[in-house]
Amino acid sequence: MSNEGRTVAIVEDHGALRIFLRDVLQQRGWTVCGVAGTAETGAELVLGSKPDVAVVDLHLASEGGGEGLIRRLVAAELHTKVVVFTATTDPQELQGVLEAGAHGIVLKEGGLPELIDGLDAVTRGERYVSPSLG
Repeated sequence: MSNEGRTVAIVEDHGALRIFLRDVLQQRGWTVCGVAGTAETGAELVLGSKPDVAVVDLHLASEGGGEGLIRRLVAAELHTKVVVFTATTDPQELQGVLEAGAHGIVLKEGGLPELIDGLDAVTRGERYVSPSLG
C-alpha cells in the first residue's frame, strides 16, 4: 500500500497511549512524523513536519488545549487534516472543535478500529464523527 496521504503526527498527553498509537499506526502502514505531549510541542511538530493528518487529544494539559492547537493549525493554512481523539461526549465542546476546523472526531471508547476509520475518512476528504455521537 502506498504511503501517499498517510503521514500522521500524534499529539496526546498520555505517554503510554501516545507510544501505543505511534506503534500501531506504523504497523498499519502510516508514516508517523512524530509524537508530542502538549499543544505547544504539538504545534511545533505539525508546523514543522506538515503531515497529512494530525491526531489531537482535545484535553491537552496546556495553554488553549486541543481546541487552541486546532485553531493555530488551521490559521497556518496547512493541508493537514485534524482528527480529534477524545473521551468527551460534551456536545458544546465537540461543536467547538468542529467550528475550530477539525475534520473529524473519534471517541476513545471506539478504540483503534474507529480511529483508523476516522483517519481513512479524512484522508479521502470526508468529515468523520464517531457513529455513537450520531
